[in-house]
Amino acid sequence: MAGGGLGEAVKEGNALEAQPRTAAEQRASFAVPEGFAVELVASEETGLAKPVMAVFDDAGRLWSVTASEYPRDQEPGIWGQRGKDRVVVIDAPLGPGPHRPRTFAEGLTMPLSVLPYGGGALVAMGPEILFLGDRDGDGVAEERRVLVKGFGVQDTHTLPHQLTQMPGGRIVYSQGVLNNGKITDAAGRAFEFNKTLIASMKPDGTDTQIIGAGLNNIWAWAHSRVGRVFFHEANDLGFSVVPFEEDTSYPSFIATKLHPDSPLHPPTAEGLNLGGTGFSGMAICEDKSGSFPGSWQGLIYVANPILGKINAVRAVRSAEGVWSFRKEADLVTCADPMFRPVALTFGPDGCLYITDWYNRIISHNEVARDHPARDKERGRLWRVRHVSQAAPEVLDMTKVASGDLVSHLAADRTWEVRAAWHQLGQRKALEAVPALLELVAAPQRAVDARIHALWSLEDLGHFDAAVWKLLLADASADMRREAVRSLSTLRVGEDVGFALLEPLGEERAWTVRYEILRYFRRAAGPVQAGHVAWLRRWSQGAAPQVKVEGWGGTYLALGGSYERAFQDHLLHLAETKSEASQVAQSAWDRVISREAALGPEDAARLAGRIRAVKAALSMARAEDGRATVESICLTCHAIAGRGVGFAPPLDGSSRRDLDGLITAIVAPNQAAETVFQLYHIEKKDGSVVEGFKRREDAGAITLLMMGGGAIQVPMGDIKEAGYREGRSMMPDLTAAMTVDQVAAVVAYLRTVQ
Repeated sequence: MAGGGLGEAVKEGNALEAQPRTAAEQRASFAVPEGFAVELVASEETGLAKPVMAVFDDAGRLWSVTASEYPRDQEPGIWGQRGKDRVVVIDAPLGPGPHRPRTFAEGLTMPLSVLPYGGGALVAMGPEILFLGDRDGDGVAEERRVLVKGFGVQDTHTLPHQLTQMPGGRIVYSQGVLNNGKITDAAGRAFEFNKTLIASMKPDGTDTQIIGAGLNNIWAWAHSRVGRVFFHEANDLGFSVVPFEEDTSYPSFIATKLHPDSPLHPPTAEGLNLGGTGFSGMAICEDKSGSFPGSWQGLIYVANPILGKINAVRAVRSAEGVWSFRKEADLVTCADPMFRPVALTFGPDGCLYITDWYNRIISHNEVARDHPARDKERGRLWRVRHVSQAAPEVLDMTKVASGDLVSHLAADRTWEVRAAWHQLGQRKALEAVPALLELVAAPQRAVDARIHALWSLEDLGHFDAAVWKLLLADASADMRREAVRSLSTLRVGEDVGFALLEPLGEERAWTVRYEILRYFRRAAGPVQAGHVAWLRRWSQGAAPQVKVEGWGGTYLALGGSYERAFQDHLLHLAETKSEASQVAQSAWDRVISREAALGPEDAARLAGRIRAVKAALSMARAEDGRATVESICLTCHAIAGRGVGFAPPLDGSSRRDLDGLITAIVAPNQAAETVFQLYHIEKKDGSVVEGFKRREDAGAITLLMMGGGAIQVPMGDIKEAGYREGRSMMPDLTAAMTVDQVAAVVAYLRTVQ
């Protein structure tokens, strides 16, 4: 069979339409709005197999990592072996391609993230975050140093990833919901690191801090020019675009709170309905010139690998500081079903760069990890350019004199601004301080340029109380927020800090208040009584209690109710000087039984049933299956926002592996992801409760039933509890159906985009 020689099993498992195309053939299958074009940057044909991301360094080079062995779950031994994967660099990626990358480091095993930094690169790989250094400047890493170790490796897809440089000399990264470990950072600090967490560290791997918890898997960080951060939950559950705030607890399949009394953040994008269960990249188009034109400028672009699209989203912030998101026309669609965009970034040329995993299968657990249809050889990097974009002159910012870098903080191109900020800090360019002070204190200059000047001063360790007094009185809430936040990085003492912050007693911007509360929490020593009394003014009076329904439950609504609760939570942390604390792995989160693997007879019976359903598909009517899906499936799942939705959305089912889709319907035990395995509680009175484990707190374990109904079991009533490995929360609801009825359900799901 054409396209890789995988044999009849692939043909039956993925259908003839899912055959690999050459890069040139795939390029012809893209659809973009008028004026846009898709250009090939690199592919397996030029030596780049299975890239998982792309990032530009301060010289304008493009870096990527490959993950050709993905996925390899529950195999801790592989990380100690020499692997097939690499860190690669394209030295001149902006011109006509395709380009052939060079190897910076090899012998790696499924690295998921790379961040060029300090004469080398930070790399997230399996249980470790590494620094790979090029000491002799020959373009090849000869230094390998472990910065953080001990991450859980139970699930390949949820390993630490998304290394991103942030202000204050911090590197952030994320971990997904299915991994549990105990990490040790470069300073020797060790602590539990379980489930979905957001963490930050210094570039040398010290001072690791957990700064957020929840959602299921965060595969994107988008950092705006004025310091706002957006990310997304991988599933379309009302959190497909989320403004990030440090110390926040978000909902997830297994509720994980940063602090036991944290309020859970409500949905931010319930009406957006991008569809799919695998959002995996985000980038903001905010170059002031030379990038996308007109209505395409200023949008947030979201990679949607399940649907094979690049979605476009417009973000609007209300006077109360609440963000809302509106879906615009898609930027990219593709007729090739193997197009799997998994990462996005805007380059120095203002073009959007797409990392294409190019695969029949993306990650879904209804398809075996070793399924022969998983592509291990191909992958592409694409560039989206508008006809109006002229080829720019892109400077190598690593060669710009330190004294000239400050002028680049006001550049139109975001990459240039960021590179200048990076270089000022990494060089410790103290000679630039006078020019930085002049820029940051000039209210007539653009706020984004001034904020980058502030970040540069922060990296250089320079504090000037007179300048900060001006910044804290600035008309821009973004500037005030960043000025407050930097006081902690610069270790400004509480007495000096309070004198500067006291004029903000009537501050109305929630995000500025949050940073003020964090400052007092982080300051050395106990918070002074007079300062505590001053902070409490914002928490006087009854807190509003407007509530909204969302994924998995009821939340305090944005627009005042949630913000007040979160503010009061930060006040408590400041009063008690509480550090971010992650609850250790629960004693009840364990496997108490395992289903035996299918024997030969049962496996043959299942294979026969799948064949029968596939044979009936040619005569099945999708409309006949719609009623069944809406009456049964949507009691747990959702489509386009309709349905109970605590289980993964069914959006994008048309793109899923046919054998895998049928298996998930007729034999759910064979497709159960860890978090959706049946949770079993035996009570002390001998009764048994089973369902989906939604949350656990000090008082009870909460299970969800089909339809979304909840049962709380008090801790004092529990004799034994844990997961039944190999048993899905979803029973076989098709046991009483005819083959034709099942085929109708499959036919309908294969129409769901």
